[in-house]
Amino acid sequence: QILVANDQACKLLGCSSQELIGQKLSHLISKSGQEAWEAVGEEYLETSECSSVVSGAVVDVIGHLNEKIPVSVWLRQIRSRDTQRCVVVLEPVERLSARVSFTAEGSITSCDLLYAHLHGYPTLEAVVGLHIKDLIPSVQIPPLGKKIPKNLRIQRAAGRCREGTLFPLSLKLEVTHLEEQQAVQEDGIAQAEGSLPTYQYSATVVVFSTISGLITVQSDGIICGITDSFALMLFGYEKKDLLGQNITFLIPGFYNNMGRSSGCSLPFPPL
Repeated sequence: QILVANDQACKLLGCSSQELIGQKLSHLISKSGQEAWEAVGEEYLETSECSSVVSGAVVDVIGHLNEKIPVSVWLRQIRSRDTQRCVVVLEPVERLSARVSFTAEGSITSCDLLYAHLHGYPTLEAVVGLHIKDLIPSVQIPPLGKKIPKNLRIQRAAGRCREGTLFPLSLKLEVTHLEEQQAVQEDGIAQAEGSLPTYQYSATVVVFSTISGLITVQSDGIICGITDSFALMLFGYEKKDLLGQNITFLIPGFYNNMGRSSGCSLPFPPL
């Protein structure tokens, strides 16, 4: 039961504190969000039992207009005299969903452009042919021809960008046809005898994050540093296309709200 809700929570959900106080937190979580596979695999989010909630689980909460809002849930149990209470932080996140297909040996056969960009590659062709473990080192690939084990259908892992940086992700495995990319069966079993070489694995890769990064500029506004993945995801340019450009090429109004201070530093523009 919600006892207190701050202004940020009210703004996120589009409700007043009076509307939130007294409700059960579980009633604000969508049915699809109850199974927080994105962050905690097969564990369920039990909002009535503080000890069973895993910090960082990503779920959908229902806003005032019945819209689904993806948030990460951070919870800390506190004790006050003989009662147990929890402080819950709901942090809005951005859900990015991409697709990649690979053989049982791990060779990538296809992907969408978003998947390539997630790892810092500008084109699909740059990714096809790589080994899936070059991009997701800890992914576990079960043998084809058998039902995908429950613990491997949904995996939490870390993706690796081309420049070597890591980012958290979740992936959901299924068996698909090598040519038509059609799901074989919902339970992930390929049954046709002698046809196993024509089947492969496809994964829905989900990343929960806000798109943020760091751009380094010189005193004259010339961009001298930016990561490939950030440049591709947010601006659609490769790093090499932005180095040497003025920051106003990306953010035309960059200087509008920045005035010289008494020192040598520049104040941050309002966000």
